[in-house]
Amino acid sequence: MELPRILTINPSIEHFAIVQIIKKSLVNVGRYPEGLPKRRMHDVKLRKWVMVFVGLLFVDAFTKVFSPVLHHSLPFPTQLKRHEPRPLHRGFTPGPSAFASSRKIENEREGTPVEQIWALRRCQTLRCCCIRIIPSTDKMHSRILTAAAVVWCILLSGALSTPTPVVRPKAVRVRQESDEPQSTACGDIIDSVNEGYAYFYATDAYDCLTSVPFNSAVATRFVDYINTTVQFQSTLAYLKNPPSEYQQPAVDVLAGLQSIKNNVTTGVYKNQYQFEIDLQHLLYRTHDAHLYLTAGITAAFSFLAPFSITAASPDGKTLPKVYITNDIIKSRNESWTPSPIKTINDQDAVEYLTKVASLNSFGGLEAHADWNQLFAMPGLNIRGERSIWDGYINFFPGDEIKLVVENGTDYLDYWLALYNEPYATGPLTTGGDFYNYFVMGLLPDSFNATDGFYNAAYAVNDTSSDNDTTPAANSWREITYEAYPDPDVAQDGLALLEDGVVSGYFLKDVDAAVLSLPSFGQTGYSIGNFSSAVSYFISNVTEANLTRVVIDLQQNTGGTVELAFSTFKRFFPDVDPFAASRRRSHQLGNTLGEAYTSYFNDLEPDDSRYEDFVANEWVITPRLNAATGRNFSSWAEYYGPIQANGDSFSLNERYNLSSSVFDAAMFEGWIPWGYTPENPADGSRPFDVENMVLLTDGACASTCALLVEMFTQVGVKTIVAGGAPTTGPMQAVGGTRGAAVYSGDGLDQDLNQLSSLNVTDTVLATVPQLSDSAVNLRDQIRESGPIPLQFKYEAADCRIFYTLGNVYNMSRLWRDAVSAAFDDRTLCVEGSTGYGNSSKPAPPAPAEQSVTPDFDFGDPDSVLIGDDFDLSGGLQGDSHAARSNQITLCTSPCAINSRCRDVLLSSCKSQGVRNYFKRCVPITEGQTYCPADTTWEKETLHHLKGNAKSQKKGFFAGAAQQFWTGPCTPRTQSALYCADA
Repeated sequence: MELPRILTINPSIEHFAIVQIIKKSLVNVGRYPEGLPKRRMHDVKLRKWVMVFVGLLFVDAFTKVFSPVLHHSLPFPTQLKRHEPRPLHRGFTPGPSAFASSRKIENEREGTPVEQIWALRRCQTLRCCCIRIIPSTDKMHSRILTAAAVVWCILLSGALSTPTPVVRPKAVRVRQESDEPQSTACGDIIDSVNEGYAYFYATDAYDCLTSVPFNSAVATRFVDYINTTVQFQSTLAYLKNPPSEYQQPAVDVLAGLQSIKNNVTTGVYKNQYQFEIDLQHLLYRTHDAHLYLTAGITAAFSFLAPFSITAASPDGKTLPKVYITNDIIKSRNESWTPSPIKTINDQDAVEYLTKVASLNSFGGLEAHADWNQLFAMPGLNIRGERSIWDGYINFFPGDEIKLVVENGTDYLDYWLALYNEPYATGPLTTGGDFYNYFVMGLLPDSFNATDGFYNAAYAVNDTSSDNDTTPAANSWREITYEAYPDPDVAQDGLALLEDGVVSGYFLKDVDAAVLSLPSFGQTGYSIGNFSSAVSYFISNVTEANLTRVVIDLQQNTGGTVELAFSTFKRFFPDVDPFAASRRRSHQLGNTLGEAYTSYFNDLEPDDSRYEDFVANEWVITPRLNAATGRNFSSWAEYYGPIQANGDSFSLNERYNLSSSVFDAAMFEGWIPWGYTPENPADGSRPFDVENMVLLTDGACASTCALLVEMFTQVGVKTIVAGGAPTTGPMQAVGGTRGAAVYSGDGLDQDLNQLSSLNVTDTVLATVPQLSDSAVNLRDQIRESGPIPLQFKYEAADCRIFYTLGNVYNMSRLWRDAVSAAFDDRTLCVEGSTGYGNSSKPAPPAPAEQSVTPDFDFGDPDSVLIGDDFDLSGGLQGDSHAARSNQITLCTSPCAINSRCRDVLLSSCKSQGVRNYFKRCVPITEGQTYCPADTTWEKETLHHLKGNAKSQKKGFFAGAAQQFWTGPCTPRTQSALYCADA
């Protein structure tokens, strides 16, 4: 294939570049190899310098002969055009213009011609690439071999630069260098987004964010809105005053919100970004993934490193070290030992990463869970997700990433930012325009809806062509770089872009089988397929006469609750789980409960609205009083309040799973297996309790936490992998254990619906629907006491380290887990056993990390007073609303993320009558982002990320990132969306 000719450069510059890199490779070439007898040192030194001289002569001739090839493979940095698209993984491929930075790095000196600076940087990149092929054990000749390898790599780089025809986001945008943030920093980024760029240098995104002005009046209203919403958070009192066994620091959320509001009114915040990260940091400190806020300008970008990292122990006993993930993959395939990272930005790697995890990890109940979130894992690959490190750094991490590994190799890279908004916004020229769109939700007057629904950076795959669709693979092997073997049992559609997630593996040599459940995130028919796959796995394992079972829950952060109940019954058909929960009692919640429950109690069972409300979160009479096993008679009976830890709570409730009417309404028409007369359990337990173990990695949360609770309550053991580089126990469930997440949109809709229920005396939130937020509405509670599971210490029965041999080899990991769980407890990490089902006290909570976001930025000139907006397009009217997560009429233009569709709705007046009506329906990335009583449908496939290569080091970052978007269609029978002509 012909190589792309970008720009011809002066051969003398090429000669300079190669000579300099060989000089760099031969630093210390005159030193004597360690341990060499003194009598041989002189001869060795002479021979080495002769080799150097011959090598330089060869390079001089080489550059003259192969100059045309170098013209192709070394593009010159002064070219300002973006590069051709390249395949991207979770990072970027910085083009030559990335080397045009005015910052000084190694070998640069004042007055050095820009061409020589560029050549040196290119050569440093090649040297870091090529040094990887030199065996570290060859102490005498490795640097000389590196010089030769560099020449080879220069030739190869031309081939590697061949562009791909796939339409994907372009390489990272040209780095912008300035001592002060530019007034057009945001506009420059949006212009590049419209040209197809999704990735930017973090400093450029930071310049944009800190140029966005601040309006104290809007901020005050927003804090009040968050304060109203967070009253529904069930754990406020326990966050403020946690029990001693809780492993994270206490945080007073309400006092924190008041402090932020005081900062707003006293002029502490100098720009919008400073205000928003203060608010985000407060919510992150709750360590509850059910309590989140995705709003404002902080939602526009995610920061990330341009390479992945993974932690592993060399042998299973030694404390884990951190490696570049690509090194682990390659060393596994090529049988060499990778060198761990020693320092990051001149700090000890573990110390540096511990701070990053403490600040940016989301929802972890202990430091072990926070630590694991930093690293690339096969379980993330199969979910199409990224780690915190290479995808979800929330707070600006800085500019450079300098790595030094233990073998002495050093790398220099730059933090990146991913632009997250897929929709076309029109020109957002200034920070003020950015504020208009991301804070106020308004589009510029110049926005033209006919220009397209999505921006150019979020390419849309044409699913009408068979060549552009991805068939179900029925195996995770390829997308995990052979970490997973081919399964013996697989759910229909087992593939990254399909709905299948269940797979099963038979380990006959150790008399065991593995049921892999990486997610419960299923909708529609996939819910039934999931349960069928679990049933098929059990029957096949019993037919194969395998007696031991590992249920692998690595990276399972929750999903559809029905699947936890059904899966539990498949293994324990004779047990009804307790699974109780409660909520915080407060005035606004009481108003909702009284109104909705009273309205429902007046309905007849044959009324079409009965099924619409029977599973509503604020209708309590169809649910069971956990203490009596009977239905609640009224909201007043349920409300209590019960006093605990300085707050008020309801009585404990349980789902009435024996009611098929309740089940169908609660679980999208599905009825959990084994609970109702229509769908009864049959048979006996397929496996003995002592022959079962749950394998987790601390990420288990939400529905996964419910499953673990049910299994452990009947005696099933747990084993957990990974954790911080310390000995001792680790909790199997390291994520949120809340019973119910409830979205801010859902609360807004519930409050707005009160008017139709003849309720007028209530306080309603008035802030526009501009945030994607949620709270943990209900706690999981045991029969034994009032402390929520969220705050109880529940160590796994055994902890094992990931190792270099098993972290990307699931077959070996599963066998290691079987050995540690059933055969040899000495394989467990020192000090990690003896905590399960015992009175052994929890380890002391670690000292609080004094890690906070950097607030030392902001220009007072960017503050807005009142409504005096100085914007390029002015403050826009409501007719240009940018985003909405609500179902609305099509009488006015739909929001930017919505489309006008014909929707089949029930009549509000005539029972059983249905007609089509036009409604604006949101287009989202999944059911999680849809409003209440709607069903999400896959419609459009986007291709955002693929292979990537960092500036200094090739890396592995998982499978190419693709995702679906689709409409949130109102459910036909829903009373919320009924209509009449």
